[in-house]
Amino acid sequence: MAVTATSGWLFRLGAGLRPVAIAAWAAPLPLLVLAPRVPWFAAVGVAAGAWLIGQLGLWSYYTRDVEVPRLLAAVRFAGGCVGVAAIVALARAYLVGGHLALAALAPPVAWVAMEFLVGLRSPHGAWWSVAYSQADVPAVTQVASLTGIWGVTALLALPSSVAAAVTAPAGTGGERVAVLLAAAAIVAALAGYALRRRRRAALGEQVHVGLAAVEQSGGPVRIDSPEGAALMSQYVEKVRLLAGRGANVIVLPEVIFTADEVRMADQLQPLARAAADLCVDVVVGVARLSETAPANIAAVLGAGGDPPSVYQKHHLIPGLEAAYRPGRDLRYLPGDRRLGVLICKDLDFPALVRAYRRGGAQLLLAPAWDFVSDGWLHSRMAVVRGVESGVAVARVARSGRATVSDAFGRIVIEADTTKGAAVDATVPLAATTTVYSRLGDWFGWCCVALTALILVA
Repeated sequence: MAVTATSGWLFRLGAGLRPVAIAAWAAPLPLLVLAPRVPWFAAVGVAAGAWLIGQLGLWSYYTRDVEVPRLLAAVRFAGGCVGVAAIVALARAYLVGGHLALAALAPPVAWVAMEFLVGLRSPHGAWWSVAYSQADVPAVTQVASLTGIWGVTALLALPSSVAAAVTAPAGTGGERVAVLLAAAAIVAALAGYALRRRRRAALGEQVHVGLAAVEQSGGPVRIDSPEGAALMSQYVEKVRLLAGRGANVIVLPEVIFTADEVRMADQLQPLARAAADLCVDVVVGVARLSETAPANIAAVLGAGGDPPSVYQKHHLIPGLEAAYRPGRDLRYLPGDRRLGVLICKDLDFPALVRAYRRGGAQLLLAPAWDFVSDGWLHSRMAVVRGVESGVAVARVARSGRATVSDAFGRIVIEADTTKGAAVDATVPLAATTTVYSRLGDWFGWCCVALTALILVA
């Protein structure tokens, strides 16, 4: 009971909407140390109970904010409990048998395999990962440039699995020393890589980015209504303010307005004129109404005064965005492939960011909409995506956070947007790609293969 409560409390701290970084490292430790000292059913039950305690703090977020059906939320919780219990059971089998090297290896690779396979099939992409708990620790997140977030997950589980192995009741002293030395070598190599990557950062030209949000409750406002005209006026003033500070590119939040497909260019004229007059590019989120192709889009209003180009959101929130059609194409700023456009949840999918990086993007511009309570977490997912593929990210959300981060996970500027905000920053562009942007999910697939081999063994 004590171990269940302790690990459950640590999981709740380390895997929530505003996680405590150190708690994510410590949470598996009590479970794995206890596992070889109790019957298998007790170890499994404690692991499942601890994970459930940790996840219950997210129940209201799933069912109220994201509007996940209660039955589906319960199934997700149950699936997580089964997965964590299976990982502990696998580690226990090797701990009891005295096979300490495999016991130390099993939890990190099995946990990565679980997260990775869920991420491949889930409509929420890589949203479900404990790795984001380290988003404010750039020395740790640099690992993502090699392996994606999966390497960060493995690193989080490694100390607990090693501690459980070297303190296990069975096993030889020589194997304990070998496990410790191997783990120390891995950590030292990764720490050296992170330090070298940050010190020898290859940076190119700088871009001055502005982010603006106006306090707005409820859904998008019809652009041709009195409320829409008032909101448009406020955003035009924000654009003028940020352009006056020197911003060359200005990003506004997701689905601020609803606009008719055939009249959208005319309806966005106030912003388009401001962009042309001030010689800035403006990216604004719009719900495009259409009988055949309703969509959540980002309209790019160029400094040259050309008709708006459109990016259509690829990854839609199940249920909440059922009325929209997903997009398929990438969109860059006119005449500048260094600056790519996507929308909010698209940043939960590493493959889309890699595609932009391979296409030449060095800075991603992301209108977004948070649910207040998830503002920190969702903004940090964007930061980690930038580290993975070596791109800077400028993201501004309604009811959440506005952040500009560089390709190394350093947050250049941040603001709370629940009451509105207008911030700007100069962000350097990375001159090189990353191993992960070139090779993709090689580490995730390796962990799946290793987990299968450990199960067979």
